Amino acid sequence: MVFAGQTISFSGTFPGYKQASLGAIVLGNGGRISSKVDEDCTHLVTSQADFEKPSIKNKQAQDIPDLKVVSLDWLLESVQNKQLESEASYALGASKASVSRQGVGVPPKSTGVDSNTNPKTRDATANASSSVAKVDDKIDITNKTSSKGRKRTRKAATPVSDNSADGAAEDNEPAAKKFKDGQKAKSTSLSIPVDEGCHLFGTHEVYIDPDGIIYDAALNQTNVSNNNNKFYRVQLLVSTSNPKDYRTWTRWGRVGEHGQTALLGGGTLEIAMMQFEKKFKDKSGHQWANRLDPAKANKYTFIEKNYEESDDDEDVVGGASSSKPLKKVEKEKLPEVKSALPQPVQRLMQLIFNQSYFANTMASMEYDANKLPLGKLSKRTLENGFQMLKNLAEVLSDPSVAASKHTMSPPEAIQHFTNQYYSVIPHSFGRLRPPVINTEAMMKREIELLESLADMEIANEIMKVAKGHTGEAGNPIHPLDKQYHGLGMQEMTPLEAGSVEFKELEEYLIKSHGHTHQYEILTGDGVSYPLTSLNFSSRLKIQDIFRIERHGEFDRFDKSPFAKSKTSDRRLLWHGSRCTNFGGILSQGLRIAPPEAPVSGYMFGKGVYLADISSKSAGYCYPELSGNHALLLLCEAELGKPMLELTNSDYHAGDLAQAKGMIATWGKGLTGPAAWKDASCVNPDLKGVMMVRIMTFEIPP
Repeated sequence: MVFAGQTISFSGTFPGYKQASLGAIVLGNGGRISSKVDEDCTHLVTSQADFEKPSIKNKQAQDIPDLKVVSLDWLLESVQNKQLESEASYALGASKASVSRQGVGVPPKSTGVDSNTNPKTRDATANASSSVAKVDDKIDITNKTSSKGRKRTRKAATPVSDNSADGAAEDNEPAAKKFKDGQKAKSTSLSIPVDEGCHLFGTHEVYIDPDGIIYDAALNQTNVSNNNNKFYRVQLLVSTSNPKDYRTWTRWGRVGEHGQTALLGGGTLEIAMMQFEKKFKDKSGHQWANRLDPAKANKYTFIEKNYEESDDDEDVVGGASSSKPLKKVEKEKLPEVKSALPQPVQRLMQLIFNQSYFANTMASMEYDANKLPLGKLSKRTLENGFQMLKNLAEVLSDPSVAASKHTMSPPEAIQHFTNQYYSVIPHSFGRLRPPVINTEAMMKREIELLESLADMEIANEIMKVAKGHTGEAGNPIHPLDKQYHGLGMQEMTPLEAGSVEFKELEEYLIKSHGHTHQYEILTGDGVSYPLTSLNFSSRLKIQDIFRIERHGEFDRFDKSPFAKSKTSDRRLLWHGSRCTNFGGILSQGLRIAPPEAPVSGYMFGKGVYLADISSKSAGYCYPELSGNHALLLLCEAELGKPMLELTNSDYHAGDLAQAKGMIATWGKGLTGPAAWKDASCVNPDLKGVMMVRIMTFEIPP
């Protein structure tokens, strides 16, 4: 991927381009986009006029040593040449913090990808409704609709993971990462609303000091043994009408409840700031200036948030309403515009960008979205959550680590890291005691939560970039179309329901199921039905199948080291995930867990998990959270011959496979396909790729 590991922000206007379309180009080539300039950014793409002005973003860039300020030509030429161009020829200026940065390349940030355990994949997606959903036919596609399918040249095509890091050890310690101070405002015009429980909304706002530090602190403390799961909020407020009126607001209580409140301070900045800093020190044990230091035992944990320049309610998914003063605004009269997308694609966009489904997903996993909603999650917070789980997993797998590494007994260490995790990643358990995370199943559930939050953050960012009602040429554009462009897809072609391609894939989905797989499907009338191998086909309704392609994926796939291997073994395999994860999956590809994640949360270690039985993958879709709709990918994956074959879980399968020169692990279940056939019967372009021959499934001895 051209921009893998790069985070790019835009500033200024670019003739012939809209920032949203440029953002789609970045996403489609493996990069990330940022609406703000901070230390997570690697590049600021700007115009000469905007640089000379300079704009707010250009000013901010001057204070970040490693950030490259480049012209649009750098981005376009990198895409055209399919490689990251040197910034030296496109640089517009150097930062104050570095004498010269123009010829220095920024090493791509770690993607956390690791190829030890996993097959090389090129995914494809499909949409379905009702019980479980339907599949796509391949991954990456172009915006060209063809009844016969893709045209491409490939001889011994083999897929490669977008962000694979071949030869890297699976569980290496991540390199130290530089994070911005999220508490520092990036704009002098930034206005932070008061806490939603405060009666001063509309008359006051959060104080930001001359250095840009935002005086707003959210603190959490969980102690499972004492049944504590509490929050503490403290803000230094300034009157919007009287700049000499300062107050300190506090609110505290059990997570998920309103709690108690107090208003402190005598009106002066000095007194209000003294009260703020005292409360913060009392609760966290840290001075306000040291707020990012590790949490202290038996004290509250400071929860870092993102403060966007735009604090609109619609940017914050799942959280409480903004407390900004409401003004009566006449409804904007917008010209009626029809979506240019086919109806099936429109339905898919409505499914994967549905904010109600985001809220359902977070609530089902007991995540407190009011405390830390999407759009406010910082990368450091997510990575800290993964690290707490990793520490916990070490103790669960080897209890002696508790004493040797943490000077605690195993039960004390397990409870300690459980408390730290819940304090960093807020959960709402009501009045129930927070459960100690002491089993693999509980660990896996929390890993799924963090992975889902990461994917939903990507989707939320796409929705923010897709705001507005005009396209590149300033013409009206439908919101669904802008969301689609934000995915950076090259093709997403709905298949004709009566086509051979559709029917072959439909049969593969419905008839490839395991006899032991059973799910509860909640119908629209509120009736719950068990979904087993006996009624799998009768309870399932396929809505749509798409042939999809992400930008450049075929090239990356075919140019991989495995493409011309004599040991090639390419197959069409299933991958299931929550609908809310697909904004991240389609824009970024299938990714491997980051280094911070515990390896023990995965049956065969970190990797991309695929199945030859559709019902196995369907179990990860959770359609009850998305209106009984589910999505499955049908991926063309290079497995290589031979594979590491295992019948029991092994967290170190990746290392074992790599040591034997293998790229995939085959976890063998009780049921498996009896035979395979060439997938060219689905699409001629799939010649040489194998898919399950629908006959009977054998049970190995």
